[in-house]
Amino acid sequence: MDMKTLLLTSLQALSKQHTLTTLGDRSSYLGASDIGTCPRKVIFERLHPGEHDLATLLRFQRGHMAEDIVANAMIAAGYDNFDRQVEVIASGTTPIKVHIDFVFTSTQPKIKAILEIKSVSSLPDVPYASWESQLYMQMGALKEQFPDYTIKAAVLAIDLGSGEVGFFNGYTPEDTMYAGLLERASTIWINYQFMLIGHPVKPATEPSPLCGYCNHLTTCSRFAAEEVPELGNSLVELQELQEKEKSLKNQIEPKKANLFQIVEKAGHSIKVNGSILSKAIRSRKSFDISRLTAFLADQGHTVNDFQESSSFSFLEIKKSKAIKPATTRKAA
Repeated sequence: MDMKTLLLTSLQALSKQHTLTTLGDRSSYLGASDIGTCPRKVIFERLHPGEHDLATLLRFQRGHMAEDIVANAMIAAGYDNFDRQVEVIASGTTPIKVHIDFVFTSTQPKIKAILEIKSVSSLPDVPYASWESQLYMQMGALKEQFPDYTIKAAVLAIDLGSGEVGFFNGYTPEDTMYAGLLERASTIWINYQFMLIGHPVKPATEPSPLCGYCNHLTTCSRFAAEEVPELGNSLVELQELQEKEKSLKNQIEPKKANLFQIVEKAGHSIKVNGSILSKAIRSRKSFDISRLTAFLADQGHTVNDFQESSSFSFLEIKKSKAIKPATTRKAA
């Protein structure tokens, strides 16, 4: 068994065991994170659960690591007034269990503060809507269980790759928001029950940038449509960043060239504001095509005999052509 296969199979087993231990049977209830995401995805993951790929499993492990890092940091700082993976059952007929990463409790004054940990590959400027829905669901359920406590919540986003963190604080329960989330959960659960018995239900779809991580995208009717306007904001943000990248590159290259010219003329390294500017030289090997061509010709071959085609994929963005309305001729 190669290393990649070993990692995949082992992490799959580990993930299942961790889910069973901490969350139980996910098919028997809805979690706070389910209620704020695409209803179709939530239902289909229960109806047709699949194996997670290695990339997803590694992201899960990254999330567990982030939670452990926060717990260790809090303990080292002298804070021990928290519980981890706190399970709270919401009211109503829909089976809802919220699992909260951290709940910090103060008895004087009586406060319970939720801290949700998110491991990310890049920090967002503002919290995602799904994060906020999860918080409002958690706060509402916790408030029901502890009505005499003041409830607060925050999200701590951690990018383990860059070492950056984002702290989004100041959330308090919103009764209207909580009621709306309970109603949404009820709709999802009813549709799920109907589909379990084979009733033809088409659950709502909510396209978002997270659709690329959904195992059921290829069968989603929303992406069979001619247009997916819900991804408009993501496309606009990407195009704006690409324009900034072009502008920044045009500004960066001349500045690099100017500083390099100074270092090269000085003939030695220069220290500037705690940084050392120096001329670096690296070498790389390349083929002498003329000699290689002559050698291969002596052997009855050409360079083309040893070339292979390979393909790669990338996102291509083109302006769509406007469809002109059909014209009709008046009868003579």
